[in-house]
Amino acid sequence: MTKTKKIIIGIVVVVLIAGLAPFVYKWVGQKIEKVKIGLAEPNFPYRDYSQEELNKMYPQIKYADVPTRVTPEETYAKFRQALKENNLEMAVEQLSRDSKKYEENKNDLAQAHKESRFEDIYRDYPERIWRGTFGESIGQLCYNQQYESSEFVGCSGFIKDINGDWKLDSL
Repeated sequence: MTKTKKIIIGIVVVVLIAGLAPFVYKWVGQKIEKVKIGLAEPNFPYRDYSQEELNKMYPQIKYADVPTRVTPEETYAKFRQALKENNLEMAVEQLSRDSKKYEENKNDLAQAHKESRFEDIYRDYPERIWRGTFGESIGQLCYNQQYESSEFVGCSGFIKDINGDWKLDSL
């Protein structure tokens, strides 16, 4: 190979690299951004995750795919039983630790127990209930409540936990 051919091949290679560099730079930059936010594999060639893989990695509804072990109705019945038996520990066990109101609910129950008001609260949670709005991992059980001479509908919120147990979110 002559010196001139080598120079021409060298120039062509340099031109190709220079021409492709912005595209490669842009592609790598896009892939790195996807890796940073968890949408692509962290190793070259930075393959995008499939929709199925993304659904497993980032479920849209927390614990929606966890099979139910304890229903909201069972939790509600245990909560009522705890109030009836004046059992603070059992009542607190029915609360969702994932709830933003967990500490508030726990403190309210502890205060009511201290003031011997569980029997009064028990009457506010009737045995007859029905499902209000319900999703795959959050929902409400509703019931009729009596206040003075008026009747109204009350609802308690529930959240499914990682074990598949529905727990009280709101009292």
